[in-house]
Amino acid sequence: MIKLPQSDASYFLNKKWVKNIILFLFCFAIISGPAYALFDSYDYDLIASPDIKSYLGLANFDFDQSPVRKYRVIIPFLAAGINYIFGPAFSLVAPNTFPGPDFSMCLSFLIINSIFMSVFGMIVYYLCKEFGVSRLAAIVGILSVLTCRWTAYIAGLPLVDSLYMVVIAMTLLGINRKDSKLLILAIFLGPWAKESFILIAPLIFFFGHLNKWKQLILFAASGIIIFCFRYFIDEFNVQALSSGLKTDFDHLANVSDSLVRLFSFHGLYEIFSLAGIWGLAFILIIFKLFRTALKQKTPLYLLLFLLLVFLHALLSTDLARMFYLATPVMAIWISILSDKIISIKKGTESLAE
Repeated sequence: MIKLPQSDASYFLNKKWVKNIILFLFCFAIISGPAYALFDSYDYDLIASPDIKSYLGLANFDFDQSPVRKYRVIIPFLAAGINYIFGPAFSLVAPNTFPGPDFSMCLSFLIINSIFMSVFGMIVYYLCKEFGVSRLAAIVGILSVLTCRWTAYIAGLPLVDSLYMVVIAMTLLGINRKDSKLLILAIFLGPWAKESFILIAPLIFFFGHLNKWKQLILFAASGIIIFCFRYFIDEFNVQALSSGLKTDFDHLANVSDSLVRLFSFHGLYEIFSLAGIWGLAFILIIFKLFRTALKQKTPLYLLLFLLLVFLHALLSTDLARMFYLATPVMAIWISILSDKIISIKKGTESLAE
């Protein structure tokens, strides 16, 4: 084994792409175990999630699905590609006890979703770093997200939420960094992830640094592309384009039910269960020092983003899954609190010396 000189090894490890690979593998290692455990134990038939059935159908190029979900093709098509290449090998190792309908296809979704959620974790790390916290505090921040119960759910099952999480994280990081590439990518990728991106778009428009007229052109181009795709799918599937739009607007009927559930014990449980034991960190805000740190480092666009997440939840019947969209902000706040604890500890140690 060739041993690199210390100087060469340090130079290699300081390369940005090497750091990104290490960070990606770190996130993937945290996600993959719980995601695989859920993938291997989830009773796909008994629970009969309509979302899972739709996305498995799309991966098999069956577009006779939900009027809304049938357009979210990126994750299912990527899973279909993985299954096409590695499916025969996956089928050879498939256990007889697997509770799902198609081991190789479900495993393909697991791989794709775990990759996207690892990328999401990477972006959240860099988002935390944007707020001036230390590397250790930023790692604590992403741990609070990656160990959330919904992370394993999104990564381990045939769902498409992973792409939407990446789009949201890119949007927040792009706004904070004034990164044109991230914002443009979010504009064009967002509508393919989920239709609810229309709630996130105003955040880009009003807080993004891009010229407003340029943004209007970009949003228009993105809208035309997704409209043409939807028109083609509906022509191919002999369905009216208006059926999907009608289903989207039907979500407004969920608002009253969501409000009732939200202000019940079960609703509060769903909210507080997102952070798990990490939620104990917010007890620190009873101290003025920590409360001030959060106030000083929480820009207006993050607070408005939380309001948009609240709208997502009201329009959905799955409150906890929608509130998971707010985890990048949770990671930022926990990293800020952690950084303040670290700085206090260092100050105490220096005084002791």
